[in-house]
Amino acid sequence: MDKERERAAAAIARAQLELEEALAELDVMPALDSRAVALATHMLNNYLTVTEGTVELIQKHLAAYGDQQVTTWLEGLQHVTDLMHRTVSQLVMNTPSATEPALRFEKVEVSLMVQRVCQYHQREANKKGILVVHNASSSVPPVRADRVILAAVLNNLLANAVKYSPPGTRVEVRVQDANGWVRCDVQDQGAALSQDQAKLFQEDVLGSGLAMAQQLIEQMGGKISYANVSGQGSCFSVLVPQYKTE
Repeated sequence: MDKERERAAAAIARAQLELEEALAELDVMPALDSRAVALATHMLNNYLTVTEGTVELIQKHLAAYGDQQVTTWLEGLQHVTDLMHRTVSQLVMNTPSATEPALRFEKVEVSLMVQRVCQYHQREANKKGILVVHNASSSVPPVRADRVILAAVLNNLLANAVKYSPPGTRVEVRVQDANGWVRCDVQDQGAALSQDQAKLFQEDVLGSGLAMAQQLIEQMGGKISYANVSGQGSCFSVLVPQYKTE
């Protein structure tokens, strides 16, 4: 419990610092500058990280308090924070730029990120009787990535998996060490995609989402791929470089 609190407190402190830096940069940029939009998404994401971490700490602190009304309030705050994280992800995926975004690389605990994304999409999955499963070992190392962009890509893949899966099926998200990389698989039990794999990431095949996801992941030095899983549906895989201390 103490380690979880320390981790949450450290995440809040990092996000607060990054939020202040982003605000300082944003103040000197033109309102319609494409980098200003990117900074705004980072700023909002860091604000949400502060809120999310604070709610988690309060929930742990008041676990034995027993006031159901307070619990309901905190769960509501956590829910709307998740919704705003989703909004930020959609903004990243739906705002293509003629120039590559300025990435903000940092140490990211992708297992924790995936767990939170899965918790959000389970709410939508419940409407179709779909079970979203998060599978990651405790030894998965952190990655070096832009936290906002990575969250946006994973959110997009999981949203599609839930959207296109038949009712009563299962979506599994696996996170594992992959020899210098961290691999994240999003696998559903729906019908396998019939398009040629080389064409899946073109904008005119399945919309701009996969094309944008590929572009963003490659800009972080990662890879994204698709495979049909015999008798088990579709699987999208994302590879991100592990974080290494200089």
